[in-house]
Amino acid sequence: MNNQHIQLQQKIIHYRSEVAKYKQLLQLMETELKREQLRNEYVQKQLERMDEYERTIEHLKQQLLFYEVALEEEKKRKKEIKKEDIVRANAYFAYAVMIPEEKEEHVTIIGDFVIDNAGNMPLHDPIICVRLRPADHAQFSGKFSFRQLQEEGGWTFAVEDWRQKIKDGEYWLKPIDETTLLPNEQLRFPSFELRVIQTVVVEGFVYFRQLKQGVSSVNHIVMNK
Repeated sequence: MNNQHIQLQQKIIHYRSEVAKYKQLLQLMETELKREQLRNEYVQKQLERMDEYERTIEHLKQQLLFYEVALEEEKKRKKEIKKEDIVRANAYFAYAVMIPEEKEEHVTIIGDFVIDNAGNMPLHDPIICVRLRPADHAQFSGKFSFRQLQEEGGWTFAVEDWRQKIKDGEYWLKPIDETTLLPNEQLRFPSFELRVIQTVVVEGFVYFRQLKQGVSSVNHIVMNK
């Protein structure tokens, strides 16, 4: 074997070694490339998630702004409602029925006619009307007088033709003292007595200077006999 042949063999071994080295480097580069691709995909997904998070945050900001505006408007609306003058009154009968032991005796109803100022403004000059239908089916009495000389807290007739009104079954009454009913205050026509002769319906109404159209009571008294 001459020197030339030996040199060729050595070169083959060397080049084989170089090829193996570069194959290994190539595999390393391919692995690194795959790693970079995976890293890029991960980063891309993270960026996409960040975009999604940013869109969600922006949406939540818009919702928050909407609710803040809605809350401000609701506060303004409530303030405006509070500023409005509300003129309102309620009236009702609070009563008890006294059943007689003997059927021949008359049924007696004792009670109060109650008026509430349900608004936020004072109400002046109350007048009540207690109406019996039919007029001759019951006898109505209470703490009122045709003279304005009764004790403090009493009631008197509010109309000049009160006798005719009574014949028609209507009792138009007002407090003897000048009366102003403040918000949330209550006024009573107390301790009236109703002696029922036959079937009767009793209705109540209240009027003020600010409520000239009147307010009917929320309940009626109906007695069948």
